[in-house]
Amino acid sequence: MNNFNFLLLFSMLFIVSSTLTSDEKKKAKKVKPAAVSVEERGLVKNEIELDEIIKNHAIYCDKCKNMKTFENKVLGYVTPWNARGYDVAKVFANKFDFISPVWLQIQRVGPKNYQLSGTHDIDMKWIKNVKKKSNQSSLLVPRILFEKLKMEDLHALFNNEEEIDSLAKMLLSKSLDFQFNGFVLEIYMQLSGYGKNNVNHLVSDLAKILHKQNKILILVIPPIMMNNEKLFDKRDFDLLKDDIDCFSLMTYDYYSHSGSIGPNAPIDWVRENIEYFTDEPLYRQKILLGLNFYGMKFVTNSKGESRSHPEPILGKDYIKLIKNRKLNLKWEDNYKEHILISNQNNQKTFIFYPTLSSLHSRIELAKELGTGLSIWELGQGLDYFYDLL
Repeated sequence: MNNFNFLLLFSMLFIVSSTLTSDEKKKAKKVKPAAVSVEERGLVKNEIELDEIIKNHAIYCDKCKNMKTFENKVLGYVTPWNARGYDVAKVFANKFDFISPVWLQIQRVGPKNYQLSGTHDIDMKWIKNVKKKSNQSSLLVPRILFEKLKMEDLHALFNNEEEIDSLAKMLLSKSLDFQFNGFVLEIYMQLSGYGKNNVNHLVSDLAKILHKQNKILILVIPPIMMNNEKLFDKRDFDLLKDDIDCFSLMTYDYYSHSGSIGPNAPIDWVRENIEYFTDEPLYRQKILLGLNFYGMKFVTNSKGESRSHPEPILGKDYIKLIKNRKLNLKWEDNYKEHILISNQNNQKTFIFYPTLSSLHSRIELAKELGTGLSIWELGQGLDYFYDLL
């Protein structure tokens, strides 16, 4: 299966799993918040029973939801195919410095003529509610990426300053129309390393133009690969570190880089990524260490070979799974992640889904290294995760 088809399947799974039945909604309403945080309740630990997760996962600290305990910047992504994230963003708005709805795509429709598609997903009422709940402290920075780019479009963008100016003016206009504080730009993964020097120039120019109108630009950057191929490397970081407000570093999906069954984000690999890009505190704080709030399921045959592509697991699916099946929960200290293991019908299933302990380890690493956090994505996690922020 190629990357496009896998991403399409990924999105479809999100859409299906984000729909709550009326019974589920009724059950959710009965849950009462706790008076103290998960840490004070003794739930952040390596040795934890599945029953403890089932019992506590929906119980967050009521007084904590409006207090941000993590000192550096925190960005949370929200996707339209997982609508629960919209509610999470409102409830925990004060935990986030940036909220990034995944709504928009840039299209070049003619010479020096750009437009944003996806504006039908923009929810102005939700934007106002989030900003009100956070006392205007949460900045709305939708993610943008290019759509249907042709070689002639790239050539124009890479060789004509007027094209960049036209693109920047369109983005500024839309940011005013929809009360955006800036944007999160994703481009390096799309182009797979093509024309990287030109891309860096484009990104730098966009950031400078947006800054003139007090708008920010956050740049999504891929992690370093296992085969040493770097779609974005330290040289690129150094070229852009003074222009870009923050770098959203995708330190998850490790298995896709290693080519084998494994954890979402081994702790040493996460550290290696941060230390590779910079050791300067001023620029470390611009890096937003990526946290996945989803998990992955791997099914193997009797020989330990993968039977199919890994499947994404969201919080709701994870809870349903551990309620209905006999599974062993194991802490892997090398990875600082929990693994669910099941042996049934001559096949072995491995599930890597974040827990309070695994997230706490990565948040502590971010504190040690002086970075911020970026969460993909808010609708996929369990409610008590947010006590840790």
